[in-house]
Amino acid sequence: MAEQARRRAGVARVFAGQPERLAAAWRRARFAEARKEGAPPRNQLDNVVEPFIREIGRNLEGKEGSAWSRTRAVLRLTPQRGSRALHEEFAALRRCLLDAVETLGGGDPERAVVNHAVDEAAISSIDLLAHLSNPFAPKPRVPFAGLVVQSFEKPAPALQAHRSADAQAAAH
Repeated sequence: MAEQARRRAGVARVFAGQPERLAAAWRRARFAEARKEGAPPRNQLDNVVEPFIREIGRNLEGKEGSAWSRTRAVLRLTPQRGSRALHEEFAALRRCLLDAVETLGGGDPERAVVNHAVDEAAISSIDLLAHLSNPFAPKPRVPFAGLVVQSFEKPAPALQAHRSADAQAAAH
């Protein structure tokens, strides 16, 4: 029992005290995924990751309540990218955080805390995205404590050139 408590405290200490290390792992994973597509990553969660991980660490330390509802940051949502892009970002974050729990010697209780927090955040973000598009859509069940900004993107120049070439080829 004491060993399990010591491990949980170690996981909580890294999450709450060094969230930038875990966020760096997430950014590397996102960069690797984007590299396969030939474009730099366009992360919507970039400004949110460190404060969110810190709040998950506080949950691991025993603080009650939703980590997402305590996260104070700027969430930039992009309707053009849709909910699929948010799912991909949260899936990468979940993988990184669960890998960290495993590496730090955490067990099922720590994994459950991480999974619950990421699920709440993902569902809330997707609900917020839907609410931006349709003000009559229901608001998220779990509120976000930070600022939500609707972001509009221009296609990347390489992607735009690729689409132009495809359109030209289709015309011939």
